[in-house]
Amino acid sequence: MKQLDVFMGADQIGYLRERDDGVLIFGYNSAWLATGQAAALSPELPLSRQEHVGQAVAAYFDNLLPEGSVRDFIARVEHISPNNVFGLLERFGGDTASAFSLLPQGQTPSAEPRYLPVSLEDIREWFATSRGIPLNITGEQARMSLSGAQDKMTIFIGKDGGMAIPLGSAPSSHIIKPSMGYQSQIPQTAINEALVMSLARAIKLDVPDVRFMPELDAVLISRYDREITPEGLRRLHQNDLCQIMGVPSQRKYESEGGPSLKACMDAIMQHSSQPALDKKRMIEWVAFNLAVGNMDSHAKNVSLLVADGRTRLAPFYDMVCTTVYPNLSKKFAFRIGDENRPGWIMNRHWERFASDIDVKPQLITKIRLDISERIESALPEVCDALRQVVDHAEGLTMIDRVEAEARRSAGQLRARATAAAVRA
Repeated sequence: MKQLDVFMGADQIGYLRERDDGVLIFGYNSAWLATGQAAALSPELPLSRQEHVGQAVAAYFDNLLPEGSVRDFIARVEHISPNNVFGLLERFGGDTASAFSLLPQGQTPSAEPRYLPVSLEDIREWFATSRGIPLNITGEQARMSLSGAQDKMTIFIGKDGGMAIPLGSAPSSHIIKPSMGYQSQIPQTAINEALVMSLARAIKLDVPDVRFMPELDAVLISRYDREITPEGLRRLHQNDLCQIMGVPSQRKYESEGGPSLKACMDAIMQHSSQPALDKKRMIEWVAFNLAVGNMDSHAKNVSLLVADGRTRLAPFYDMVCTTVYPNLSKKFAFRIGDENRPGWIMNRHWERFASDIDVKPQLITKIRLDISERIESALPEVCDALRQVVDHAEGLTMIDRVEAEARRSAGQLRARATAAAVRA
């Protein structure tokens, strides 16, 4: 039976095994369970001396891996089946989202994290040839794994600004996501994401630091699941909502049997240390995504972060204006009061949503008004600031398109919320 050891820092906290029939088994180490700092990987994998087996194990570890064409690519290059979760984690499980890393049995984390300095040209080459994964490194390999369907790579940026990639189980500090140049139907995604995320920060939503890197045509994102301490970079534990609910990544959308907004809200309320605040933040996230035309806001794009013994909604991430791309769905990833067509989401649907999540409709009306008005106020300055660092016509055109779409969508959200407020 093959085994990967699961570490939190230097402590081995458990193991992942694969039976001959491909079934995954996870167990916690008894020594870890005996400590006062023992923490469960997810609510679906509670602390226990009994081994966990079945759907919950498969869903948790599958959600650590890339999806779609990115997974297909690395699987093909490494001669690993895309469905072989254990095999992919064996190769790429050293630096994942969350506080844990996976290493082949018998290996242990280095006493001092190891990094390989890289240049901008190195990074450009990796994105051009291997979807941002440095597959040509030998020896102690880069073993980074990030969930999602888009090309990205993890890096470490030191105090001097120098870039390096983590080796073995060393933690990264940032994520680089380039525009998806290989998909001509969705151009300039990095500029799009940089604009939308900067807009979210400008209106005081909790999001990571994000900036556009013209030298890479990419967006640079600070990892919120990492913390700088006097001892160095520390991993923080987080789970996306699919992991929390034991849902495979292939069912992250409500339309394919995945979590609904109510189910997501129930999970947050059950596990958050600040449920009232996080409920309000979640409603703001829904309103913001509708107001900027982000139809791809599914359950894997919301996480809970655990730090200092408290659990809260993580900063929001992966927000893009998808409605500027004609070939992408124009339906919202979630239903609001049984409706997912933005132009058809009326006040009665918001009222139904309010009933579903047990809040007063007036609160949701107030949040819709507040979010839409803040977007309309901040949008010109955010767009102008991004125009100062974009040096090509295609990127400037994308800024114009996102600005126009956000102004239209936010205006629609505000007008309907204003009508609801007047009626109340």
